[in-house]
Amino acid sequence: MNDACAPRPGAPSRIARALPVTLAIVAAFAFQGTRGLYESSETRYAECAREMLADGHWLQPTLAGQPHWAKPPLAYWTMAGGMALLGRNEWGVRLYGAVAFVVTVWGVTLLGRALWDERAGLLAGLIYATSPFAAGAANVATTDILLPLWEVLAVLAYWRAHRAPESSHGRVWIAFMWAAFGLGFLTKGPPALLPLLAVVPLDLWMRRRGQPRPRLLSLPGLVLFGVVGLGWYAYTALRHPDLVNYFLEHEFWDRLTANRFGRNPQWHKPFLLYLPPLALGLGLWVAFWPGLVWRRCGALRLAGMKQWLSDHPEAVFLALWLLVPLVVLFLVPSRLPLYVLPLMPIPALATARGLAIRHAGPGLGRTVWAIALVSAVLIVAGKGLIAHLPNRHDSRPLAEAMLAQEVPGTRFAVLGRADKYGLDFYLDGRVARVAASRPVAATFDYDLDELVRAVKADCGRCSWVITFKGTAEPLAGALDRAGVPYTLCEVEWEYRLLVVPSSSASAVGRREAAT
Repeated sequence: MNDACAPRPGAPSRIARALPVTLAIVAAFAFQGTRGLYESSETRYAECAREMLADGHWLQPTLAGQPHWAKPPLAYWTMAGGMALLGRNEWGVRLYGAVAFVVTVWGVTLLGRALWDERAGLLAGLIYATSPFAAGAANVATTDILLPLWEVLAVLAYWRAHRAPESSHGRVWIAFMWAAFGLGFLTKGPPALLPLLAVVPLDLWMRRRGQPRPRLLSLPGLVLFGVVGLGWYAYTALRHPDLVNYFLEHEFWDRLTANRFGRNPQWHKPFLLYLPPLALGLGLWVAFWPGLVWRRCGALRLAGMKQWLSDHPEAVFLALWLLVPLVVLFLVPSRLPLYVLPLMPIPALATARGLAIRHAGPGLGRTVWAIALVSAVLIVAGKGLIAHLPNRHDSRPLAEAMLAQEVPGTRFAVLGRADKYGLDFYLDGRVARVAASRPVAATFDYDLDELVRAVKADCGRCSWVITFKGTAEPLAGALDRAGVPYTLCEVEWEYRLLVVPSSSASAVGRREAAT
């Protein structure tokens, strides 16, 4: 057993050891399924998972019935699993995020212990569990919440291999590292391998210093990575050979070099999207930073920096793990705030190490306990507030308004917008997509003229057509020319157009007036 992991006098109590995971459970599961799904990322992932669960196409993700290869399937599998347990609802969709966050907190705790000692590990887990940015991200249905889990487990495995007393144990941990990277690759592809940009140079540096360690390029590890991380890609490429070019060109090279997705390509955006979460994402814990930095700067001298770094490879690794991937994220033109989420364990670990050195006595200290508990309360309160505030991106109110007045045989359609997937999710896929004019793109089911003919041919059915400001007038004009009665009214930030069959126009009109 590594000395760094051995119990020491004044070690934290059992209650203290359980506190990080306990607070993580509270922060992660509170209001996890209360708010509706937001357009467009959450609804897109949720609808892919719903279709996967409904159709049983576990190896071919689909969106609105069409193949959707933008992401590998692991995130969809986890969402579909949640819906299989809890139903087709927000709790089912976001269950995986809460579980991933809790396990990540546990992994950060173990990583802090592997890097330093039990006290530092406990503090690291506590800080990460009560970090608003990380806990809040767990409430968003995307692939980004899974990446910190796999990357923390991969880095943990590397350091456990480094600390292993026997080479055979080290080789097992290296194989585990590659398996974790494989799971990350199956979640989001190449971005999951960014920690290797820190692991590889550190490993080479320590080898040059004569420190023996297991080889990173182990055959069992690479086989595991190939099976876990590349197996699905190989399978889909064999079944669809044209996808090889799609994966390499569109999903890798274009995302790395081009602004095809229009996600904050301006040069200054990384400073606004990445640095604030890294600087403030720990919440109340950043109050310790000035004192910790001042203490560390006072203890170090420039002349002794080289020797200090040589004696503290953990600090070198944390710096590499933070700075090298961050440079990559700055250079890539596609940028979103959650892209830095996998880097959030790093400031948590660094802060924990500083606090462990500063407060070396028994127990965690009243200040640490107070900040942890207050942070957890604020996170829960913030999630509750956000869950109950109206939001224009929330797709649930519109779907509920439609379902509230549903009659047998109701026809649901979305005009001119192929990306409103929240309606597909809430209406269980009973939504047709209508193009405002020809030619009809592959993402649309039919065009406006076909919709009007279908409505006019069957006047015994009620049709809801969701339209937006730009397409409301063409649809109203087409219905007027066809002699189809309708009611146009606004719901939340959207427009809804209720196409009323002539046989029930008065009844539906009264219902509209009542709402």
